Amino acid sequence: MLRQNLFSKVIFLITSFIFVFFIFDTWELSFKDYQSLESQLESRIQKADELRSEISFIQEKIEDLEDPEKLDIILRQHGYGLPGENIYRFKVPEPVTPLEETLQRERSKGLLEFVVEFIVGTNGD
Repeated sequence: MLRQNLFSKVIFLITSFIFVFFIFDTWELSFKDYQSLESQLESRIQKADELRSEISFIQEKIEDLEDPEKLDIILRQHGYGLPGENIYRFKVPEPVTPLEETLQRERSKGLLEFVVEFIVGTNGD
C-alpha cells in the first residue's frame, strides 16, 4: 500500500512539474512572439500612414495641374516661362486614322458571312 501510494505521488509530482514547465515555457515564447508581432504591427501602421500622406500629397499635386493658376505657378517653379509671360497649355488631340486608310484595310470575315457564303456557295465551289 505504501509503495503504491509513493508511486502515485511520484507520478503526480513528475506530471505536475512537466505540466508547469511546459506552461511557463510556452507562455514565455508566445509572449515574445506577441511582443515582436506588436512591434511589427506598429511599424507597418507607421509605414501605412507615411504612404497615405505621400499619396495625398501626390493627389494634391495632380489636382493642382488641373487648376490653371496653380499650374502657372508650378511651371514657373520648374523654369518654364519668364515673369510676365503667359504660359498656354494645349490639349493634344488623339490621332485619327483617315477614312480612306480604314476602308482599304482587309478585314476578317464574321461567322455570319461564312455561313451565308456556305449556303449561297460564293466560295467558288
